[in-house]
Amino acid sequence: MILLDAVGTIIFPSPSVASAYQAAGRLAGINLDETTIRHRFREAINRYSVQSFQTERGQTQPLRTDEVTERLRWQAIVQHVLSPPADRFEEVFDRLWNHFGQPEHWQPFDDVFPALAILQSAGFQLGVASNFDSRLRPIVERYLGSFNLKLFISSEVGWVKPAAAFYHAAQKQIGIPVDQLLLIGDDLENDVVAPKREGWQAAYLSRKSEPSSTQPAGEFASLLEFAKAISQA
Repeated sequence: MILLDAVGTIIFPSPSVASAYQAAGRLAGINLDETTIRHRFREAINRYSVQSFQTERGQTQPLRTDEVTERLRWQAIVQHVLSPPADRFEEVFDRLWNHFGQPEHWQPFDDVFPALAILQSAGFQLGVASNFDSRLRPIVERYLGSFNLKLFISSEVGWVKPAAAFYHAAQKQIGIPVDQLLLIGDDLENDVVAPKREGWQAAYLSRKSEPSSTQPAGEFASLLEFAKAISQA
């Protein structure tokens, strides 16, 4: 079975994150340029990763998560990026939370449909393994519903990648030997190093690279390249 990461692997936000935050900020009279927003967003994502956020809250299992944790964590991220006035925070946050839960604000990469078609035709079962929350379900259903993807979402599993418990829970639900599971994604730690530690196969998707004969084994510049390689193996 092949599991794919979601954001950066099969889907991307459209309009961009910076554009969406800029529009939401303007509701509260916040006029930030997109360069500043992108810089602050990168800071916030690092500072409020699930592990950092839970550690800051005194949690003894910092890779644990759920729907409530995800909402609280994103509130901290929005506060860091935009710093809305207290009386406008909920309005701004709700706009962004709802925005990124709407399928029309995401798009699949151009290579996703042909790649999944090749893999499905080759007999592979397919799924998604993502650090996200329940908002991901309608997004995947809108664009990729015809592939009947099995979803493993961190807020529902209870753990985020790279926690060993995430991969163990997915493997238990799938019910096949661990060495028959392969995860592909664009995060080297979450989608390659960590699953390999648990006995999975893994492939690294590096969309910024150009395909070449010197690419390391297990690294691909597109999902289509990966699908063609694995279906012929």
